[in-house]
Amino acid sequence: MLAKASGVLLLFFASCQAFLLPENTPGFVQFSHGSNLSQPIKSQLGAGLFGPKKANESQGDLSLGKRIIEIPAKSIKKGGLRFALGLHLIGLQNTPDSGSWRANQQSETVLEMHFKDNSAKFEVVLEDSCIAVDRYGQPSLAYLLQESVILHSVLDELGSLAFGGEVEKENRLLQLDESATTIEKARKVLPTRQA
Repeated sequence: MLAKASGVLLLFFASCQAFLLPENTPGFVQFSHGSNLSQPIKSQLGAGLFGPKKANESQGDLSLGKRIIEIPAKSIKKGGLRFALGLHLIGLQNTPDSGSWRANQQSETVLEMHFKDNSAKFEVVLEDSCIAVDRYGQPSLAYLLQESVILHSVLDELGSLAFGGEVEKENRLLQLDESATTIEKARKVLPTRQA
């Protein structure tokens, strides 16, 4: 009985002229009272009951970044390093599943990786004296775990570019301030350990 009375009251309030909403209001329910009204009455039944709905509620705020890794460097050849890291990140787009990540070159010094659930992204930033990784958004648990796997791989690649191979030190794309300990310090920030 109470539910029926509540429904009648709700319908009554929704149809009152005091509760009319503009034509372009999203989420309205349209009521039409007889054929004598030329304009149907629009109401928003229950909309906003728990606060206004945000347009991008499922996505984190990708404009606010947090620096998670910073690796000081003696020398960075930005063009070559950007190209090498870009190819490496493209190769990781389907890790662990197809379409898990989307690589993007935002600028001459920034490489982005967007996660499939759009909760967050990270950027590899090539600055004059360091390589930084910034996280944007409100990461899901799945994002954090997969980001960690990807960043361990990026750190491996940076170590390889800085110390591996037979390339002379002055010709390397990356020369770090401190030897391999710099990369190991960066690994300690990540939530999962290297496999």
